[in-house]
Amino acid sequence: MRAIIFSNDLQRVLVQRPSDSPGTNYAFIGGEYEIGDTFEARLRAEIEEETNARLVSWEYLFVVENRFMAGDKQIHGLEHYLRATIDREDVEPREPHLVQEWLPVADVTSVVLRPVVVRDLIGTQLTTVRHLVIDGWSPDLTQQ
Repeated sequence: MRAIIFSNDLQRVLVQRPSDSPGTNYAFIGGEYEIGDTFEARLRAEIEEETNARLVSWEYLFVVENRFMAGDKQIHGLEHYLRATIDREDVEPREPHLVQEWLPVADVTSVVLRPVVVRDLIGTQLTTVRHLVIDGWSPDLTQQ
């Protein structure tokens, strides 16, 4: 599950990166589900574990079906995206290996923000998308 969080004026989007990699490899706040989680419970937990902010509201946006290779192994995962509103814009990290940053929406396509198919939707009508596919399997492996 990943959260797309905009600033109050909708001009910036909140992302995070490893603290030892300035300006590279951005991602949306989120994490893996745990037994018993709901979308809201996991979203609330991830925001509060990773930042000093609290969840105010959320809405389901879409799912990303991600097919990729890890060595010679095919991986097929689903990741749910939620639009979230938080209680503050002066966000600070709670985990030392992460840094959160507000990126201008107008500049977001010029940075490495994964997945790229989601990054490229920022600043558009997010609520019209329901299912995205990232097919990273090579053609000869998809027939197996």
